[in-house]
Amino acid sequence: MLIKQDFLNLIYPKPGTGKSFRLWICLIIAAIVLLSGGNIHAQWVNNPEQNTRIAVDAVNPINISSIDDQKGGAFILWEENKDKQHNDIYFLHLDGNGKVSFRADGKKISVLNGAKSGPVAVSNSPNTAVVVYKDFSRNKSGELCVQKVLSNGNYLWDSRGLQISGAEGELGDYSIAGDKRGNIYVSYLTRDINHPAEQYKIMLQKITANGRVLGAKGGIIAFSSPGSITQPIIIPDQKGGVFLFWLENQNNKSIIYTQRIDSTGNPVWGKKPLNISGTARSVISYSVNATDYSSIYIAWQVQNKDKDIYHQLISTGGKVLWDAGGKLATSLKGDQVNPQVLTEDSTIILSWTNEVQKDRNVYIQKYNQQGKPLWKNNGQPVVDLKGAQFGQKLVTDGKGGAIVSWIDRRVDSVKANIYAQRVTTAGKISWAVSGIPVASRKNTEKSYPSMVSDKRGGAIFIFKDRRDGKGEIYGQKVFNTGTYISQLIGFNAEVIEDSVKISWYSANELGETQYDIERTSQSDSSSTGWELIGTLYSEGESSAKYFEYYDKPHVAGTVYYRVIQSDDKGNFQPSDVAKLVFLESASKIVVGQNTPNPFSGETQIEVYVPEECDVTIEFFNSRVEEVKRIDNTHFHAGKNKVKFSASGLQPGIYFYKVQIGDFVDVKKMVITNK
Repeated sequence: MLIKQDFLNLIYPKPGTGKSFRLWICLIIAAIVLLSGGNIHAQWVNNPEQNTRIAVDAVNPINISSIDDQKGGAFILWEENKDKQHNDIYFLHLDGNGKVSFRADGKKISVLNGAKSGPVAVSNSPNTAVVVYKDFSRNKSGELCVQKVLSNGNYLWDSRGLQISGAEGELGDYSIAGDKRGNIYVSYLTRDINHPAEQYKIMLQKITANGRVLGAKGGIIAFSSPGSITQPIIIPDQKGGVFLFWLENQNNKSIIYTQRIDSTGNPVWGKKPLNISGTARSVISYSVNATDYSSIYIAWQVQNKDKDIYHQLISTGGKVLWDAGGKLATSLKGDQVNPQVLTEDSTIILSWTNEVQKDRNVYIQKYNQQGKPLWKNNGQPVVDLKGAQFGQKLVTDGKGGAIVSWIDRRVDSVKANIYAQRVTTAGKISWAVSGIPVASRKNTEKSYPSMVSDKRGGAIFIFKDRRDGKGEIYGQKVFNTGTYISQLIGFNAEVIEDSVKISWYSANELGETQYDIERTSQSDSSSTGWELIGTLYSEGESSAKYFEYYDKPHVAGTVYYRVIQSDDKGNFQPSDVAKLVFLESASKIVVGQNTPNPFSGETQIEVYVPEECDVTIEFFNSRVEEVKRIDNTHFHAGKNKVKFSASGLQPGIYFYKVQIGDFVDVKKMVITNK
């Protein structure tokens, strides 16, 4: 650490030292520290009670959000008032390891000095983000602007931002989306108080990938109505046009409408928009997303005696594919609120919060293209506990399932925590039964939770936490295994000549990592029966590393292996358990367990005999009825293999008996459907 005199000596070296170049070194170091906010080496903390502080020197940030950078990292946006004059919008980028890519105190979204608010972002190409926001720098009524930024912090468009709104009137809600061609679409509401007959307008603006604003300033008028309009949502049709959705008030009821606009700005489905929700119920909120099967899925919450959720599938041709007015998503008792939609390829997943008296819990359901539920009839509970679990978010796990996060008040705590759960494509809970903690620091105020996929089956969580009277932005990464440290991938054990080869990959090592290789036998498979047979060490950071270890067991028969991964912070994670039959060290007859087991087609049985002999093998079903028999087959000295086919047999439990002279051994095997 430099003290004051050391610093002066670097800048003003004593005569004859010949070290004036130290001035440049000092300046470079100072620049790095300043640009990085002192945090260029930030990475994930493996403790949900501590978390990783993302943005340094934050001043009560608000409107915090994050978006996927399509490379396993995230862009983060927020508002704060650093100069004590007005709020400005800041952004930063962090990679999948939790490292900030440029200055850790954030960079302003534009060089203009006026107030800015309401950032909403999208990423339609790797390592880029496009942000739409309100800018009051040049107009006290506000202008709608967009900016495109890179993960290294550079602006790709005008450093002042591109103005996309005109002088239509008062600005309202807005949304942004991008297509696969790099085009950006923005829809926004205006209110013309001077023309009450057309008081509300939905404006549509299109910007090319290189920042060229198409059409007239302000864009085109996609729809206008004297009725109040809110919550516009825009979905690209991947052909240069978009699908527009909005809520419109008619006869004191809020109704969902939609219209398709082609690449020339003209409506496709006729002059009148399509009514999605019907007129029988008033819509409170909705969520919408496109599928890859030429359709759009939409779910909405209505106000009946109880709050219910309906949903619908719409073709790109403008036809509703399910019941008119939508299908009831669930008939659970109580109120159903906060519908959240996730679509990927043909997958349709819906999540909501169920409220019964004072208890709130998160549910999830998967549907096919006909609207048939694929999991439990009324949804799979993601968390079912006393208390309040609500405000859920969804991202894909990349395998047809979802990762769900929510605000959680399961404990007697003044402040809520954040929890998460992974639900597999089959609707099974993958992590701890009641979820895993993401942000669990006791009695701190957590807000603005968001989540992005890490592209490997896990997720990055971003949120605000007020600690010691100061609100700052924090993050936490959870791997697809539901752990906070790097995971083991492809763990395997196999017999190679007279030894066992144990191998695995590690992903996302963040520091010093230790791997303890353990072994146990079939007769001693308790948690206390594992024997440490070796240890490997790894240093430094890596996206993927390969490890292998060779063992020569002193026992014969069925042997089990596992690896325990631990890091320098005391976190540990066990691998899956690998099972194999090892016969090389046998000095007597050994009958191995059939592999694979269970099986549906064919399995193999290994038998070790110390000298050549004749062997009889009988196969029985669970009623001890013989289903197959191999009489007096000749075995040579050493390891022998016998194949058994399940052809013609029903699924169930079976047994095989191996008899060699006076020696008899019986083992169980299982035949499955597939």
